[in-house]
Amino acid sequence: MARTVALIVANDPGSGFVGSKYLRPLGPVTMIERVVADAAAWPVDEVVVVLGPDADEIIESTDLGEATIVIDPEWEEGIAASLRVGIDVVRRQPVADCLIIGLGDQPGISVDLVVDLLERSGSQRAVVPKYRYRRGWPVVVYHELWDRLLGFEGPVDLHDMLESHSGDVAEVWVDTLEPPRLLHPSDFPARRPEA
Repeated sequence: MARTVALIVANDPGSGFVGSKYLRPLGPVTMIERVVADAAAWPVDEVVVVLGPDADEIIESTDLGEATIVIDPEWEEGIAASLRVGIDVVRRQPVADCLIIGLGDQPGISVDLVVDLLERSGSQRAVVPKYRYRRGWPVVVYHELWDRLLGFEGPVDLHDMLESHSGDVAEVWVDTLEPPRLLHPSDFPARRPEA
């Protein structure tokens, strides 16, 4: 039976951080632990996390549960390299049919949204959420498009690639703003002083 895999890309070092942004706390856990826990709650058979420049620090400092951890040595190329690495790992395991591609710096993607994306696929090979007229994350991609993703090189944008295959892409309209990406220290909630 085909499997569904959450592929979380955590290769962007951000700017203005001392240490890994993925290790910044969000409540009682780090951001990457929160994102992986979100993904593990989606209707998936496995979570694969692709790490970049701070992979060793993240591995030593966090508990990512049963997620499969992959290190992308070419992370500086951007998401294209991390997708190639992640898809290669998924293809080496028992047959998978569907990837749900999420970002390691975007906590708060709900189970309900992911279910809506999966239910909308029909005959399309990819499904994207459209938050008030703007496409966002996560992106559902079925195996028929994986070879095209493996051909990605350089600083490409996944949404731009999907736009060039618009007949293969379905959209799910979402009447809320997209959960924010946490790209800079100021994007994180202020820490409360300890009593």
